[in-house]
Amino acid sequence: MSYWTENHDKLGRAEESEYIIGFLQQRVAERIGRGKTGSYVLNIDATWGEGKTFFMKGLFADLKEAGHPAIMIDAWRDDFSDDPLTAVVAEFDRFLTNFHSKDRSAKRRIKTATKNFRRNVGKMSLLIGKGIAKRATTYVVGEAAGELAETAKEIVSGKVEVEAVVDDATGEVIKFTQAQIDKFAERKLAQFNEAKVSLDNFQASLANAVKTLSGVDFKPPFFILIDELDRCRPTYAIEMLERIKHLFEVENVVFVLGTDTTQLANSVKAVYGSEFDSRHYLSRFFDRSYMLAAPDRSEMVKYLLGASTMTDDKRTMSVEVDEATYISEVCKNSGIEIRQIEKAIDLLSVICSTWNEQFPVETVLIFPMIVAFLKGNPLDDRESIADAFRGKGSLLALAVEGHNIRELYATINGYMEKPLSAASRDKVNLHNNAQWNALSVISQVGYEILDREFRNGQRRHQRPAFASYANRIKMAGRFIQSDLDLDQK
Repeated sequence: MSYWTENHDKLGRAEESEYIIGFLQQRVAERIGRGKTGSYVLNIDATWGEGKTFFMKGLFADLKEAGHPAIMIDAWRDDFSDDPLTAVVAEFDRFLTNFHSKDRSAKRRIKTATKNFRRNVGKMSLLIGKGIAKRATTYVVGEAAGELAETAKEIVSGKVEVEAVVDDATGEVIKFTQAQIDKFAERKLAQFNEAKVSLDNFQASLANAVKTLSGVDFKPPFFILIDELDRCRPTYAIEMLERIKHLFEVENVVFVLGTDTTQLANSVKAVYGSEFDSRHYLSRFFDRSYMLAAPDRSEMVKYLLGASTMTDDKRTMSVEVDEATYISEVCKNSGIEIRQIEKAIDLLSVICSTWNEQFPVETVLIFPMIVAFLKGNPLDDRESIADAFRGKGSLLALAVEGHNIRELYATINGYMEKPLSAASRDKVNLHNNAQWNALSVISQVGYEILDREFRNGQRRHQRPAFASYANRIKMAGRFIQSDLDLDQK
């Protein structure tokens, strides 16, 4: 069973995965044919909540199914480390270590390639740890001053005082001669040459490992998928891009990055300043960007309703509209994202689980309020409740199958402070005075809802159940409140 079938691909991502794999296979082959060396970087761009991680996991599964060597890295999970090089090489090393083949010769070649790769990774990491490979967010002058102070401590011997630096860590003034400055410069040049040789050796060992894998049970290229980069610390995200660009520039290696590129650009600005052209900066690291297609909300809603624990007798649609269609239209009109749709339906499920009335919840009325709550509406007074049914981005312009939901709300709202008996009496009077047929269909639906509650017998002198919806939503929302707080930041 494929990843997409097993995980109910209601976003239609399987087709995009197949398309992208075909593109990358062909593009890498074309580059090699033209003699263009180096890795290839594809950025998968999708806004938060549009199923980017779901897609990346499916793409990863498809790549392995197609016979490509591939690893996947959750950058946000790993950004506790000082350097992103560690996360990438650790996954690559794990892949090599776990390699199995019936071909003894192949196993031997992979073992040798792994040993060489580890050796050069160790050297490269040591140089980066010493600060020889400059961190993307460190000012060169500040870094050089620190190293100069350290070097001066080691080599001060003359008594001719020419210059001085201050050790930031101790406040100690360290004085040195011109000859000592020359010695420092000599050391820096030696370190640079050492780093260059180590970089060449690292890339050579990486290329050899990829080539060895391609000669046994896999077909090139080697894919490295990195997800959640936009959620990382800004400095870590930048360093990851720098490492990919400068350290992994190896033929037959493809990086696929999953990002909300707008958010990633904002992270770059957090480091370099609000006026910095972060979009142009990011384009230096990507060979191509691919925007995931907007998901089909209707299909997603149908799946979520079917997969929920709600029973049909706990909720109803009193207007003649398919429930999934209605929920999809409300979500579309309100502009909420896929993850928020999941939370909205989950919240409806919680409310249904605790619903103990003899009549069902009115989805047509409660769902707009749930959506408003998820968008930050406190639902703490009549005005804020009314806001769930009107204004920009609300249901003012929503006409689902010709039904005006705001008019339905207005009918019910007219009895918010009255007993159900008043609504039932008014309905009878409308019929007796031949005014019933003059009402719009949606207003008639409102009276039918109130009358059904009245005829239940136990609530005749109570207010409509709609009056309790706001409090029920807020109480159910406390189960997911921590998630809501994160979403609104």
